[in-house]
Amino acid sequence: MAIKVHNTLTGRTEDFRPERETEVRMFVCGPTVYGPSHVGHAKTYTQFDFIAAYLEASGYKVTYLQNITDVDDKIIRRSREENVPPEDIAALFEKQYLEDMAALGNTRVDIHARAHDHIDAIVDQVKRLIARGHAYQLDDGWYFDLASFPGYGKLSGRTDLRPEDSVSRIDDHSKKRSPGDFALWKGRKDGEPFWDTELGPGRPGWHIEDTAITETFFGPSYDLHGGAVDLIFPHHEAEVAQMEAASGIEPLARYWMHTGLLRVDGDKMSKSTGNFLTIRDALARTDSRTLRYAFLSQHYRSSMELNDSTLEQARAARRRIENFARTIDPAHTDSPANTSRADATWKEMREHLDDDFDTPGALAVLFQFIREQNRTQEPSGPASLRLIQDVNDLFGTFDIASADQGDTAVDDLVKERDRLRAARNFAEADAIRDQLIKQGITLEDSPEGTRWWKEKTQ
Repeated sequence: MAIKVHNTLTGRTEDFRPERETEVRMFVCGPTVYGPSHVGHAKTYTQFDFIAAYLEASGYKVTYLQNITDVDDKIIRRSREENVPPEDIAALFEKQYLEDMAALGNTRVDIHARAHDHIDAIVDQVKRLIARGHAYQLDDGWYFDLASFPGYGKLSGRTDLRPEDSVSRIDDHSKKRSPGDFALWKGRKDGEPFWDTELGPGRPGWHIEDTAITETFFGPSYDLHGGAVDLIFPHHEAEVAQMEAASGIEPLARYWMHTGLLRVDGDKMSKSTGNFLTIRDALARTDSRTLRYAFLSQHYRSSMELNDSTLEQARAARRRIENFARTIDPAHTDSPANTSRADATWKEMREHLDDDFDTPGALAVLFQFIREQNRTQEPSGPASLRLIQDVNDLFGTFDIASADQGDTAVDDLVKERDRLRAARNFAEADAIRDQLIKQGITLEDSPEGTRWWKEKTQ
């Protein structure tokens, strides 16, 4: 079954056919590094990390490119507030962002490209837009002329700003030809970083940074462009206009994929209202596996709610899978029926994932398998273990280490606790349990005996 992708550009779910057949060139808009990364970033980047992993597991060679916006109005504004050079602000929060991604297990990005490293490519692209009649100059820099590009709006289905849109990067100027015209190159201002170029001293606008970077690595057209849904307009619409106008080649990207928004504790996340949760704040509330599972248990295009209840549900679901994994006996010889059930489950999960990366549908199939296995009299063996390992290779959300950690001291304490419980000496048995909990040991009592394992926080 071919992978199907919901394409924002066409509004349809389509067969995924990259230009180079077995290679995928994939770009996802990276962060603007002016402050700590938030859980909205975590959702988007975790879901695209999974998409890259699944494409690779499906036989594609994926090159995953992500930009780092380190030249921007927001960085300059913060540098003034804190009296710190803008390059220091950008370096600090880029470092934090990469650390946060590593903590979440988001490891599939092949290239992180900083905007300031691509000034020559940005200038070259602006010069081509000028030469083709798509740009005009005002006293504060160069602007893209929307009227020169009839295709503007084909991605989002609109051309005008609305009250809910962020307008922080739509530069105001009384002499702009159209209110939506956006800055390509901003003239030098006192106290701001600048580069001396053929366009005059200044710095790039926001949108042009991304298309210069993607053209550098992928050329004027590539396979997949991703980002959060709130970037469709005006940012992604501007990218389409710039690159297709500069190159005369379309489409900029064959497939556009967008993740749903995240609400935190009942409200849309917003710095202005104080409803803003950083990734590090979230990891203080829960562990990284649970947070990652929470995002991947939802379809990437769906909006979702993140609160203590959803985190607890994610933790409980993740633990159900881990607890099942710990019941597996790798030395057991599976019956043909057990092997067949495990193989059929993996096949059905893949069918869901082939259908626009339907992670909740795939996980529902896995839980049905676990319920059936728990009802059978036959132990689960290597076929079940292989299934769980294959799932974890994609999701990266489970601690499926063997319950037997090979620690004889812990084994002895667990046996002593079992003896005390059998003698109904519950106070001393509970004291041993508390001692083990302090050591990071989790106990699970069952009719077959007590299993234990060491909890991992990452």
